[in-house]
Amino acid sequence: MAWIHRYLTDKEIEQISEAIHKAEEHTDGEIVPVIVKRSSTVGHVPLTLTLLILLVLVIAELPFSDILWVTPWVYVWPFLVVAIYYVSFALAKFPWIQKVMVPERDELDQVHQRAHLEFFLNKINRTKANTGILIFISVMERKAVILADHGINNKLPPETWNEILAKLGEQLNKSNWAFGFTEAIEACGHHLKQHFPMTDGGDNQLKNQLVIR
Repeated sequence: MAWIHRYLTDKEIEQISEAIHKAEEHTDGEIVPVIVKRSSTVGHVPLTLTLLILLVLVIAELPFSDILWVTPWVYVWPFLVVAIYYVSFALAKFPWIQKVMVPERDELDQVHQRAHLEFFLNKINRTKANTGILIFISVMERKAVILADHGINNKLPPETWNEILAKLGEQLNKSNWAFGFTEAIEACGHHLKQHFPMTDGGDNQLKNQLVIR
């Protein structure tokens, strides 16, 4: 996935894997970091852009409407609409435009939905003692979610994850993707070692690697 190299180098991806291995050395807990290009649906963006550009164009041409809405110029408008749509389709591929076109409330909802989906897709809910943790980052939205299985949540309050998320969010705003991941992994590992120390050899149930979607 070539897109990831705009945010993480191969060396940084390897460092994240090493951080997971180190964090899980003395615990039965499992940590799975996941990064996705985006969580929000953006299929509506080209059409929305087209309508906005047309609205601006119509407003701008009002002083000249006596000229532009008569023959032969009136026949140009259908072709202009099609041209604007194709321009909008090209512009809609830019992440910053996608972000602007998705309301904040929708971003939050869709990022959380994607995080829950990844929790199950990566089988974090299937650890023996229900001690799996998902650290999820959605790049376009620059938002993060931490989900812990019920075995962990029975012992740790929600404030534990809020503190880690706050620090992770600071790093995302600075585009420090690798440091944000490793810092969050280390913090989760610290809590896991305290409350879920290794027993019976501590079999590694999930892969120690960054999942990239």
